[in-house]
Amino acid sequence: MRLLDIPRFAVGTWFKLAKLPLDLAGSLLRRSPADVERERAETMRAAATAQAEVADEERERREADAQRRRDQAAEREREKKQKAAEEREAKQRLAAQAEQRRTEAAERAAAQREEAIEAKSKRDELEALEAEKTALDRREAALATADEADRLEDAAARVKGKRKGS
Repeated sequence: MRLLDIPRFAVGTWFKLAKLPLDLAGSLLRRSPADVERERAETMRAAATAQAEVADEERERREADAQRRRDQAAEREREKKQKAAEEREAKQRLAAQAEQRRTEAAERAAAQREEAIEAKSKRDELEALEAEKTALDRREAALATADEADRLEDAAARVKGKRKGS
């Protein structure tokens, strides 16, 4: 150490000691760079926390939207299946009704055929009876004619016998 360094040291120390109350007052009034950095870090942490909360809220909103869309899609699918089932049941009912109408039509046609056959049978039977009656009438007429012929022959034979015998 040199001689000039000592007073310089003493003067520097004196300035430091004289400045100390001002530095203390200034430190109380003014923030230190560490305080500024600490506040900046706390602000950044608070901003990051807020950003994380916003991100969580956004993620939850997106998840809720996605869930709502999935629920809506499931509801549409359920409605689509229900509508398809209703259409299938309606088609089955229509098919059953059509089958019933076909069956009834077939039964009516069969009944009409039976009636036609029965009517034809009755007509044929009537025609046969009429033919038999006609044949009987002819036979009766033939018998009446034969009887008349026999009577006339007997009468002619009697007249002839009376002529011969007279």
